[in-house]
Amino acid sequence: MRIALSLAATGAAMALGAPAKAEMQKIGESGFVSRHTATVAATPDAAWAALIEPSGWWNGAHTFSGEPDNLTLDPRALGCFCEMLPVGEGRSSPGSVRHMQVLFADPGTALRLSGALGPLQSEPVGAVLTVTLKQEDAGTRILFEYVVGGTMRYSVDQIGPAVDRVVGEQLASLAAQLGVAGQGPEAIELPASTAAEPEEAPAEMDVPATQVEQEAASFGADFLDDVDAAQAAVEEAELPPADADAPAEPLDEFDTR
Repeated sequence: MRIALSLAATGAAMALGAPAKAEMQKIGESGFVSRHTATVAATPDAAWAALIEPSGWWNGAHTFSGEPDNLTLDPRALGCFCEMLPVGEGRSSPGSVRHMQVLFADPGTALRLSGALGPLQSEPVGAVLTVTLKQEDAGTRILFEYVVGGTMRYSVDQIGPAVDRVVGEQLASLAAQLGVAGQGPEAIELPASTAAEPEEAPAEMDVPATQVEQEAASFGADFLDDVDAAQAAVEEAELPPADADAPAEPLDEFDTR
């Protein structure tokens, strides 16, 4: 059985790291909503261009063929988020899968699709994925919101967290491809310096010894100033921690957070 249909696989840890914010809420006894957000260092148009090419960021472990290259997305109403099943592994003719269908597409702003993903495909449930792109100072804020409801043979407590992790994994992968906004420069570890052996002074010097000593001291001070300035630049580039008490942004038609 393909990993895409395995609950054990959907519960795997995300190797790419979690998005900036994540939330899973239960809706009654037969539904749930999964929300994940990340801010990427790209314009909304660039984020849109990457979004509609799922073969570049969707995890192949959560496909039927095992290869994300078989995924395609037609970003227009009634367009298909589909997967081709190539010949092989006991398949004499090509197959296909419709994962989701496009309901709404506004390039650079929002994409909404309908469809039950993974193990939910075999259940009589309704599911809608809304993706919004919002310009911010640091780049573009991407929201993935996946709402599921209806009759299913899984308990919400069982299937909800598993699907939530998979949705978050896909956004984390997309964000990694675009570049997560606000990541500071990586620290570079320098080897320890060693003291140089003193050289023999020449028999005759064209300049007084005191002048040589002053210039040497000045060089050392300039070098340390450069190091301090570089360190200060790195510290200034680091972003302050997010303010948990900051007021929430106003909601719009698509951004339901």
